[in-house]
Amino acid sequence: MEDNDIKYHTIEGLPKNDLLDEILCLYQDIFSDADSKFFIERIQQELNVFSVLAFNNGKLIGFKIGYPKNQEIFYSWIGGVKTQYRSQGVGKTLAELQEVHAKHFGFQKLQTKSMNRFKPMMILNLKNGFNITKVYTNEKGQTKIVFEKDLI
Repeated sequence: MEDNDIKYHTIEGLPKNDLLDEILCLYQDIFSDADSKFFIERIQQELNVFSVLAFNNGKLIGFKIGYPKNQEIFYSWIGGVKTQYRSQGVGKTLAELQEVHAKHFGFQKLQTKSMNRFKPMMILNLKNGFNITKVYTNEKGQTKIVFEKDLI
């Protein structure tokens, strides 16, 4: 799929090392509190990881990664878009392509989590038909907001 000079690619399974390094660099660039060790451990331990990547002129500018949580729920784990490409529909397209994948494989719900400090992501989730289903505080003391969307 293309949008101007932006090209979208999907990957089923763990991305190859060079691409995984690119995703990790972008993750560190987007999130000030990025935990690289956690990121690598999670993406390597989850089965059936699915990644949607956005490139501009061959450079990675955005990603959305998820995996099956169980037979009914596809979990949209993490994603982000480089600052200069935000508000151009890249995040929305990444989310749409992930949703198409989840529907294709018969998942009934799409689930994600966010935090209050990521307001643009929360707004995108709500605009895309997600509902807030739970709020909790994790072991790190972070307040997490759970969003779910019915796919059927």
